[in-house]
Amino acid sequence: MITKGEHKYFVNVKITNAETRDNKNDITAVEKLYMQYKVNKGYRLIYACFGVVFQNIKISFVPDYIHVFSPQFLPIYVNPRNDKIQAYYKHEPICRSRRVFLRLLRENSKSIVLE
Repeated sequence: MITKGEHKYFVNVKITNAETRDNKNDITAVEKLYMQYKVNKGYRLIYACFGVVFQNIKISFVPDYIHVFSPQFLPIYVNPRNDKIQAYYKHEPICRSRRVFLRLLRENSKSIVLE
């Protein structure tokens, strides 16, 4: 968790192979994210995605491969098979309010009912 003034930001770190092509990645389960954002009005989540390179048994961080984003500003695509938000780590943010974000999660979730 990072604290900046009155705000607290929860940080989820993800690691990806920097040498593979960009694919959509599972970001988080819709239900868990929805409940956190709905119940806790001060909840702010940030993802920090770091790129690594694998060379035999050596793992190296790629210094210029880091993507930081909030799921609230992701393009919303929910995988109907596992009800997880999927996105590219590299993406253009979409500015939206928390209310709109929660509505999009409700509308795009196929396997659970969100209220």
